[in-house]
Amino acid sequence: MTALLINGRFLSRPATGVDRVAIELVRALQKRRRAGAAIALSIAVPADAPGDGAIRACLNLDAECPILRSRHRGYGWEQIELALLQREAVLLSLCNMGPVLRRRQLVLMHDAQVHDVPDSYSPAFRHAYRLLQPLLARRAQHIATVSDHSAERLRHHGVGSGRAFDVLPNGIDHIDPITPDDTILPRLGLRPGGYLLAIGAKARHKNIPMLLEAHAALPAPRLPLVLVGGGEAASGQDVIATGRVSDGELKALYRHARLFLLPSLTEGFGLPALEAMACGCPVLSSDGGALRETCGEAAAYCPPLDRPGWTARICDLASSTPKLEAMRRAGLAHAARFRWDSAAGRLLQLVESAKQPVERADTQAIVARG
Repeated sequence: MTALLINGRFLSRPATGVDRVAIELVRALQKRRRAGAAIALSIAVPADAPGDGAIRACLNLDAECPILRSRHRGYGWEQIELALLQREAVLLSLCNMGPVLRRRQLVLMHDAQVHDVPDSYSPAFRHAYRLLQPLLARRAQHIATVSDHSAERLRHHGVGSGRAFDVLPNGIDHIDPITPDDTILPRLGLRPGGYLLAIGAKARHKNIPMLLEAHAALPAPRLPLVLVGGGEAASGQDVIATGRVSDGELKALYRHARLFLLPSLTEGFGLPALEAMACGCPVLSSDGGALRETCGEAAAYCPPLDRPGWTARICDLASSTPKLEAMRRAGLAHAARFRWDSAAGRLLQLVESAKQPVERADTQAIVARG
């Protein structure tokens, strides 16, 4: 029996793409356990995590899965208290960070964005990652990431230098059972196939200001651009900023968009592109970061800083139903290859080799130096 302890700090904040990966991996592990896999799951959470019922509902946890609660929170909880919990278990830290003192651990580091585009993050966030991630990459028995690109960029910045990253691509099938909420279209004044779609995040590497300029340069009458999420504000009558939407509303927007646009300067994986493909939406992506690695031949591409190129590509694709249909079919086939069960199976293979005894003297030496 393999004992797994989940680092549940991701439950104490609004879910990001990284947190979505952690949620889906835990759900897939739980599904494997129910199917007979010899694993025991427990989860440790800080003081600011939601109640036990909400956690079990979010992660599909059975009643016998212990939830270990703390009176503490933040980096202090993660680096000190979490490091000492269930020392016999393999700790799964699935959202970039984990306790440096914990050797028996698998850490999933998603990208090197904090190093490549530091002004996308707060000074405190940058400082914590630059201090702790290199130490964590040296200490943890296993370090994994989501793409070959992310592995290369992390090593380039001294995170995991001299070590091999195991690559665990994301799954995409979490979107399959979601019921689309098509009522969002009339509420936003949209018609099927009559708008462009993007994720409107504020972070600089998401490159939304360039996309707004490219959209504004489209000849009139132009398709409206819908920006989903709590990011960029609308900048004109042809731009609709939705704020946060439900999963069902997002799926409906994916399904009925003429084209999904992902102009990022860099991405560690590019989950929204595959979500769009899985919903039958053609994708025009930048070629930054891991996006070509993730999307393969199923997407169209344009360099992230080529504003005139984006305007031209949007015009060309949006006006060609045959091209869009070919992209739709290719995207559906490509997205079907990415399954959370496969990612969970690979993760279990890795942790089987992470069950050696913790070297107590080594850990004590780290404490003494710290």
